[in-house]
Amino acid sequence: MEVILAGFNLDNAIIDELKKGNSNLPVTPETISAAYARISRYPQRVDELRRQSREEVEKARNSNRTIIFEMGHHSVAEHACFNFDVIGISRLAVELLQGFRLASFTEKSQRYITLRDDYVLPREIVESGFEKEFKALIQKENELYRVMVDELKLYHASHDKSLAADKRELANRAKEDARFVASLATQSQLGMTVNARELELM
Repeated sequence: MEVILAGFNLDNAIIDELKKGNSNLPVTPETISAAYARISRYPQRVDELRRQSREEVEKARNSNRTIIFEMGHHSVAEHACFNFDVIGISRLAVELLQGFRLASFTEKSQRYITLRDDYVLPREIVESGFEKEFKALIQKENELYRVMVDELKLYHASHDKSLAADKRELANRAKEDARFVASLATQSQLGMTVNARELELM
């Protein structure tokens, strides 16, 4: 499995300065969370608090550490959001990950994309001596999946005449039904947006 940091939220003032070519700026979501953490205790306007955080990044970073970890105000971390590419993840791991509903996910569709022979082979399966049996089972499941896709196209075309002319929808309907035979080891990928507090819980 590969996890790539794809992006994170930035103060709009930093984005504006980067567009102007100013590269000596704090490219971090910490300044926003530090500024918002100060809202409850400082009288300044929030845009002024953001400016202070941008200008004193190390102070903002230390403020975040104190407020989140020492004072226990973990909600402050929710203002820092991250985007991740998660590649080569099993269907099982996707289900576990998506249990954290304070994050946003867009997963590779098993309805619109034909499943291939890509799967995750857990280290424990290999080390316990079941690799051969595991691979054989996955191969049988994949063979059945391909047969089912073809047969289900015929089934849906004969049961719903409006689908017979719509080849794309016919194929999608067949893949949607055939995916039930796919293993939880089937390889997938997803895009994930999550705030720092939820990320810590993951």
